[in-house]
Amino acid sequence: RGDEVIIVDEMNDYYDVRVKENNLKLLRDKADEIAPGKDILTIYKGDINNQTLMHTIFEHHHPIPWVCHLAARAGVRPSIQDPLLYVQANVRGTTNMLQYSNEYNVTNVVIASSSSVYGE
Repeated sequence: RGDEVIIVDEMNDYYDVRVKENNLKLLRDKADEIAPGKDILTIYKGDINNQTLMHTIFEHHHPIPWVCHLAARAGVRPSIQDPLLYVQANVRGTTNMLQYSNEYNVTNVVIASSSSVYGE
C-alpha cells in the first residue's frame, strides 16, 4: 500500500543476528520496490524501553496512526534463567508502548505475542 513503516529492534542475539539483518535488508528492498524514491521504511536499532529514543521517534514521525507492537524476548527456558530481563523487555516494554501510544494519540494499537508464553 505504500504506508510508512517504522521498525524499532534491539537486535538481541536470542536468534541469529545475521538472519535478522538479512530480514531487514529484504524489507528495505521490498519498500524500495513498492515506493521507489520514497523513504517509507525507517529502521531504528534500539530498545523500546529507552524512553529518550522512543520519544524522539514518536516526535519525529508524529502523527503515528498505528502501532503494531511485536517486541518481546522469546524462549521459555531463558526466561526461567533470567526472569527480570524478560519482565523488563516484555512487561515493561509493552506497558511503555501503550503509554507512548496514549501520549502521542495513536488511534490503533495491535499487540501480538509469541507462542512461547504458553510453555512447552
